[in-house]
Amino acid sequence: MSFSDFDDELERLKDSPIAPLIKEDLAVHSVEMLNLRLRALKSEIRRTDKAIESKGDAKNSAESFFK
Repeated sequence: MSFSDFDDELERLKDSPIAPLIKEDLAVHSVEMLNLRLRALKSEIRRTDKAIESKGDAKNSAESFFK
């Protein structure tokens, strides 16, 4: 992914609740706080992956039903 592609992704997220998090200056945080933040973000990624998987399963079930 190029920087311009990433900039496009950020533009799409500008009004999302995650926008301030992405723009936050990480240099002001301690290592401890950064590690805590990283653990929280990894947990959120797992939760999001499960939601995506669940939606995919529901879509597949619906498609199978209507075949």
